[in-house]
Amino acid sequence: MRILGLGDCCVDYYIHKKMAFPGGNAFNVAVYAAENGAEAGFLGTVGDDAIGEHILKCAREKHVDISHCPVKHGVSGRAAVNIVDGDRVFVSGYFEEKHGVGSLYPPMLSSADLNYVESFQLVHSSCYAHVENQIERVRALGPIISFDFSSEDKYRTDEYLKQVSPMVDMALFSCEDMSDEECISFAKKVQGYGGAHVLMTRGKGGQLLVTKDGLCHKGQAKLIQAVDTMGAGDSFFAAFLVTLLKEGWTKDSIITESMIEVAFAAAADFSGRNCLREGSFGMGLSIEM
Repeated sequence: MRILGLGDCCVDYYIHKKMAFPGGNAFNVAVYAAENGAEAGFLGTVGDDAIGEHILKCAREKHVDISHCPVKHGVSGRAAVNIVDGDRVFVSGYFEEKHGVGSLYPPMLSSADLNYVESFQLVHSSCYAHVENQIERVRALGPIISFDFSSEDKYRTDEYLKQVSPMVDMALFSCEDMSDEECISFAKKVQGYGGAHVLMTRGKGGQLLVTKDGLCHKGQAKLIQAVDTMGAGDSFFAAFLVTLLKEGWTKDSIITESMIEVAFAAAADFSGRNCLREGSFGMGLSIEM
């Protein structure tokens, strides 16, 4: 199994600890995929600052290939965070810079990059990666495409869903405040725009997968006393994808109920354990920012 994270990386800066933990959706999925036994790579723009160097160092230590990551002069992506009762809370306005180099200079895939991307079985990206204009080029190479639409309303508009959904094989949405009926209705709307399988995570409410074949399967969350919920959704999704691939999922195959049960159980277990470490996966850097 070879899984590539395409797009966003950053550090989550924990204000109360003055610690920067590597993260970002596409980067997290690559790291978690490696921790679940896949060969993993990451292709995204990193700054030439101290936190960019730390992100690349952590990737190497986690056995994530970064041979095609562009490094640009400037500030790497960063988000300010506080932890309240084990739950991560983002703090807006803490940093003056609105954008890191990942947002300013998202990867524009060269022919060499495309040859590299073609070696992966699955390519994962997100709405924060700014690579929507590259996804169609990647899809033409034949890998499974997974995409995280997050929880923000601006990534659920008809315009955005019509643009991205037709290029995606597995779509992920955070739907913590939605009922089963609302989730199913929303999944069918996404599928109407061309999206195939739709996975919706709902925190303590568990998960709901609606497959392109109409199968609806509900999963249970593994409740623990969390140290830090950073990366909870990313870790679930990564373990879910890796397990499905282990169970024989391909781009054109049917996802059976037994495959879903195995994948949900493995993902809930991994995500639960991940909430027992700080940051997305630990490896914090002590730094004043």
